[in-house]
Amino acid sequence: MEGTTNEHFHAGVTKLFVYGTLLRCLSRAPMLRDSKFLGPALISGQLFDLGSYPGLLAGPRPVVGEIHLVGSSTLQRIDCVEDFDARDPEGSLYRRKTVPARHFSGQGETVQTYFYNRAPDAGILIPHGDYRRYLVEQRPGTQSTVAYGSNLSLARIEARIGPVGRRQPGLIEGFRLSLDKRAALRRNVVANIRYTGADDCPGALHDLSLAQLQAMDRFEGTPNHYLRIVLPFRPNGRSGIRLAHTWIAHPDRVTAGLPVREEYLSHLRSGYAQFGWSEAPIDRALEVLQQGNP
Repeated sequence: MEGTTNEHFHAGVTKLFVYGTLLRCLSRAPMLRDSKFLGPALISGQLFDLGSYPGLLAGPRPVVGEIHLVGSSTLQRIDCVEDFDARDPEGSLYRRKTVPARHFSGQGETVQTYFYNRAPDAGILIPHGDYRRYLVEQRPGTQSTVAYGSNLSLARIEARIGPVGRRQPGLIEGFRLSLDKRAALRRNVVANIRYTGADDCPGALHDLSLAQLQAMDRFEGTPNHYLRIVLPFRPNGRSGIRLAHTWIAHPDRVTAGLPVREEYLSHLRSGYAQFGWSEAPIDRALEVLQQGNP
């Protein structure tokens, strides 16, 4: 469902879903510097590359983006950039509408976002619906990817996709490690990341070939079990942020109340030991699991 046009927008704050150049680390992200980031999320639609920016149309595909809590003055500035005029929605390039969104935890949310108000013409469909991933995949050479679960174990990841070379430790900022992704073949759970805004999840940056990236998709059951999305990652000992692929559980696969296998935990602990990390994030994930919380 495309959503409904709201001619009388909230005068205070708005939950805004962004999916293009307003995403963190992209060109227009500074426009949201005074807003509160509420985490990554999904809506339904179809995303097209229109040249220097994307356009969203109604459709059934998952579209990856972020929810930000924005004030009225910021929203007005973004309306101008998107060429949206509430007094003339038909003549606007984009129309701001209210739609349902879904956090990766599975929690639902009502948000506003911008729909392209023209035919896409020669626009290129982005099938996975992740604009940052689309841009990163067009870069030549290897692709930056982040492991945070059992693939931190060098033996495990290389048994799956072959040699991975140098690995750079760092943090997925704002996320915590969780054990809440229902496994594909057994009634147990495996690692996932959950946005909290208050935590940082340890991870390791790998530079993978496109063939290795696609092989990892098969191991992770992308897109039905894990979705591959691009997130900001902060490598240790280096200034700045890297945009990197990682795998996050599809909301339909997030669960509570299932156990974790000791064999799986051994891979996870082995990875933490290889980087000399404290096991505190693992212990916390186990504590949350034992309490039966998502």
